[in-house]
Amino acid sequence: MKNKFVILWLIWTLVGVALVCGVSGSDSKKGVITLIANVLSLSPLLGIMFALGSVDASRQFNDWIRSERNSHYYVAGGISILFMLPGLLTFKFDPYFSVIFAAIVFAVLGVLKQANSQVFTLTWTDLLLWLVLWIPFDLRWYMGMLPSGSDSYAWFSVAISVIAVIGWNGYRGAGIGYNLVPKLKDLRIVVLSMILIMAFVVPPGLLTGFLTFSIPESYNIPKLIFQFMGLFLTVALPEELFFRGILLGGLEKLFSKKWIPLVISSLAFGLMHWNNVNTLSTQITYVSLAAIAGMGYGWAYRKSGNNLLAAILVHTLVDWTWRLFLTT
Repeated sequence: MKNKFVILWLIWTLVGVALVCGVSGSDSKKGVITLIANVLSLSPLLGIMFALGSVDASRQFNDWIRSERNSHYYVAGGISILFMLPGLLTFKFDPYFSVIFAAIVFAVLGVLKQANSQVFTLTWTDLLLWLVLWIPFDLRWYMGMLPSGSDSYAWFSVAISVIAVIGWNGYRGAGIGYNLVPKLKDLRIVVLSMILIMAFVVPPGLLTGFLTFSIPESYNIPKLIFQFMGLFLTVALPEELFFRGILLGGLEKLFSKKWIPLVISSLAFGLMHWNNVNTLSTQITYVSLAAIAGMGYGWAYRKSGNNLLAAILVHTLVDWTWRLFLTT
């Protein structure tokens, strides 16, 4: 593995330290040890996630994991150790959860590594691994595995993103378009996609009563910036990675008609929101509006040449605008 990835990883890990301290440090209920545990456990994962967003660094890292016979053990072992750190440092270590998590990471990366000699098309094995990573996260089954006080949602959202990028982009060679370096073309696509999504989602949301305008008298600017970054890293990035990068990108290799993968991945994305509200009418409305938004994210992904950053940015902006001016 060459120097560029290592240097970027170190730089972005330090940025991750600042981010984690900024978010976790604002919670006065968390002690110093818990804060240190969160920083040591989450920051290196953030560093990997950002470093792999550079095309050159990602290429170097992928060359290493494909050529190094034991890379699967190093990567899965490192992620598993980061998972164990909060428990070890706060004296709440749970060997049962640790074994379960490590088994999942080793199994997912091991299977994807074995398939690295095949040209990528979405197989039933890929779909099963996709479900193994995504469903427990989406249903919050993972959340109780880390000690109380840990940033569980943030940790798992970043962890499964890192596992997916290394597994499908690295070992599997899926070409999911994981590039976090913006281009002017992407920004234009983001703006147009944002306008289209809001035009198709907000009016029916207001007409059905699912959405209402809610504009506060003032805004806390630093809080809004951290909120935007949180949405980018822990909501938009993992969702676009799984639903557009892996699912839509994989389905496009199976269907000659391009609208079919877009519809399937958007409906799957919409269905993911079923459990976010309680009554049947609001569930149907939410799923429908989310599926429409998913079509917009998929359009941005395709229009940018299958660059995930465009879809991630527009997804972040839609969710951020929703929280700023609308309530459900």
